[in-house]
Amino acid sequence: MIELDVPAFILTIVVFLALVVYLNKTLYQPLLAFMDAREAAISRDEELANQNLSDVGSEQAKIKEILDKARDEAASIKQSGIDEIKTKASKELKAKADEFEADFETYLEELAQSKDELKKSLREKLPEFKTDIKDRLARI
Repeated sequence: MIELDVPAFILTIVVFLALVVYLNKTLYQPLLAFMDAREAAISRDEELANQNLSDVGSEQAKIKEILDKARDEAASIKQSGIDEIKTKASKELKAKADEFEADFETYLEELAQSKDELKKSLREKLPEFKTDIKDRLARI
């Protein structure tokens, strides 16, 4: 059968355990520490990225709020400008209409005066016309 050499077997076990202890201290622990540090850095960076995303979201909300306020203010300024222009235009139109009305009334008064003057001059010349017509009829 198989013969086992006990001292060689014990020496192999001791060398194996010594190698495990040596590799644990020089390879496995630094590798595990590096992996833990890397995992911590990744989770920290992920947390910072999430925080930045939430900050960006809140900043976007603030920007949207500011833009909405600016749009509302611009609309109110625009509306007040339009109202002011409409008021000014209606005042100007009313002033022009009043001016035209006054000019028209003046024209009607002058027309009435010239009508009265024309009637008066025709009445004054009526006897001349009558005599002139009689003379012409008499010639015929």
